[in-house]
Amino acid sequence: MGPRTAKHTSLKKISKAVFQTMVEKANDGIFVYQNRRFFYVNPAFRRLMGYRASEFENMGLKDVVRADMAENAEEMYERWTLGEEVPDKHDLVFVTRYSLERIISISTSVITLGGEPATLNIARDITERGQMVEYLESYNQFLNGLIENSSDAIIASDLKGNALVFNKAAEEITGYSAEEMLSRSININDFMGKGERRRILDLLDQGTPEKPYRLVAEETTIYTKDGSLIPISLSASYVYQGDKPLAGISIFRDLRPMKEVQERLKSSEQKYRMLVEKANDGIFVYQDNRFKYTNPKFRELLGYTSEELSRMGFTDIMRPGIAELIEARCEKRIRGEAVPEQYEIALKAKDGTWKAFEIMPSIIEYEKRPATQNIIRDITQKRNQQKALRASETKYRTTVEHTGTAIMLLEENRVISLMNRQMERLTGYSRQEMEGRMPFTEIVHPEDVERMVGYHESRRAGKKDVPSEYEFRCVDKSGNVKEAFLTIGLIPGTKQSIVSIIDVTEKKNMERELEKSRKMAILGEMSAHVAHEVRNPLQKIKTGIELLYNSRSLEKRQKKILEGVTNGIDTLEKFVTQILDWTRSGKINLKAYSISNIIEGLIFNRKEQCAVQGVKVRTSFDTDHDTLVIDGIQIRQLIENLIENALDAMPDGGVLTVSTSYVPGHVFKTGISEYVSDAIEISVEDTGSGIEEDDLQQIFQPFYTKKSRGTGLGLALVQKIVEMHHGEADVSSRVGVGSRFAIRLPMDQAVRKQGGRDKKKDPV
Repeated sequence: MGPRTAKHTSLKKISKAVFQTMVEKANDGIFVYQNRRFFYVNPAFRRLMGYRASEFENMGLKDVVRADMAENAEEMYERWTLGEEVPDKHDLVFVTRYSLERIISISTSVITLGGEPATLNIARDITERGQMVEYLESYNQFLNGLIENSSDAIIASDLKGNALVFNKAAEEITGYSAEEMLSRSININDFMGKGERRRILDLLDQGTPEKPYRLVAEETTIYTKDGSLIPISLSASYVYQGDKPLAGISIFRDLRPMKEVQERLKSSEQKYRMLVEKANDGIFVYQDNRFKYTNPKFRELLGYTSEELSRMGFTDIMRPGIAELIEARCEKRIRGEAVPEQYEIALKAKDGTWKAFEIMPSIIEYEKRPATQNIIRDITQKRNQQKALRASETKYRTTVEHTGTAIMLLEENRVISLMNRQMERLTGYSRQEMEGRMPFTEIVHPEDVERMVGYHESRRAGKKDVPSEYEFRCVDKSGNVKEAFLTIGLIPGTKQSIVSIIDVTEKKNMERELEKSRKMAILGEMSAHVAHEVRNPLQKIKTGIELLYNSRSLEKRQKKILEGVTNGIDTLEKFVTQILDWTRSGKINLKAYSISNIIEGLIFNRKEQCAVQGVKVRTSFDTDHDTLVIDGIQIRQLIENLIENALDAMPDGGVLTVSTSYVPGHVFKTGISEYVSDAIEISVEDTGSGIEEDDLQQIFQPFYTKKSRGTGLGLALVQKIVEMHHGEADVSSRVGVGSRFAIRLPMDQAVRKQGGRDKKKDPV
């Protein structure tokens, strides 16, 4: 290798090293792009985008250029490598690794790399410059929009009066178009009042660039295009360049609408003053704790002259504590704080008498300062009438509250507007729940609602055949139904009804009990008489059959007939015995018995029958509470009847469950009274055919039965025995599932017999 060749090689190496150093140290991003991939990226470009060099090896423009620009960018680079005419400088929006958008200005040139075309790109981040350009463009648009849409006329002109800016409001006020003004065919002097422009320029000339003179809201005149002279409010100033004015800016407003308003306001003020002076209500303006203005009526009400009141404030005619409160309210109202819009006050007249007033304050501007305008109305007579009315209402309410009758006031819309304490007791609702909220139909039984609504509407329609007294069923808050007697009438001259209600539930129950007792007594006497008349002949027939059966030898068929007759007599005799048991007096022979022993004995007697029918028997006894003071014979009969009924309900087998349990503090209800006692509950439950819903209400009635055989006296006798022991009987049943009879007997039977713990219900 010759010296020249060696030198050329050394220079080439030095040039390559210098180029590589410049690229690596460059502040601008540099990348080589080939076949839609980044072939090389310098450190500056990697820092700009946030990716590592190894990541760029598998990336293209579509991975880093904003989606809406990526495809166009790829096509542009393809055209470069094909040698087509494409601008060598362009802007793209790149998206960094951290999803930040950057505006990049790229200068591109085509190079050969590995024998194939590629592009060498220098990328400069111009995001801030781009944002500034956008901001300036947006700001200019904002200023242009502000000028064009301003309701005030805005004009800029050079010192010769040639218009530079002429907005829409200026066109509307002057009648000249912006085109006329900006074409310089019209000068500012042409529509300003004679000598006005010169006067205004002389004022502006008094200023300097450091301290310009600004004309603000100067009232002057201009000529419109049609020659009319109109008043305007003008603000103007110079725009300086260096130490000399370059142009003038004028902003003006048409004063004609304001002048018209001022004229109307002046006329309105005159009318207002006349109204205030002639008003029947007292009116005064209050400012700085003084009466700044008072109308004749206010002075008449208090007896002071205008001069006297002008030196006075609230503290001179009100009680001290109240005066301070009203003064504070005036100050708060002026400050915009929330205070009452209307209230009552007492003012002292000049003659020393106190008068009641209703005052309605509002804020006004008086002598260019905030004040309160107050309208007062004398309510002294009204207050006296209210006192008398309250006294009358107190007497009325006391009378209503202490009567034993529930009373309510009923509005036309059926809502209860007033009620007394007895009404609360009757319904279980409080005044807060009912008054002004609840229609009376809410406390009426659904079956009575239509009838009572009809009465309500007919009464207000003036019909004459509407009853003023009738019975209905009342439903209290707990759902209890009470029978009630209602007296109602319209209050003259109104659509309101005054209603009084008496709870007659106890009376009705007593009447039903008495009627039931009367019927039962008659039925008992008749049954006892029939039983007595039947029982003696039955004994004679039975004795004769037994003698006949034993006195001679009989054929098998004849014996079977006599046995059948004997069984029929036994059944009839049992029926007669049940009648006598049911009709006997209510006397009971009380002794202490073990309930479980009685039950176990009865079940033992039915053991064979249960086995034949396929009935399983289950028992459960509360042995800690097993002793009860009862009539043992009758309770045994009661339980036997229940067990017999249960077995009759399970002819094809089932489960019979008999149990006892302790019930502390049970409330027993007997007729119209109630009492509390610990109790023992005897439960007899079967899995038989069950009882229809309609039959459940009647099963304890005498002679009521759905059985093909039976007297219908078994459960009636159960009910009577329970009543004789001051207990209660419940039944629940589901057809096809079974029935459960629960008998609850008080444990203090001896005390109940003496009546020692009987307690009447509270009247409702």
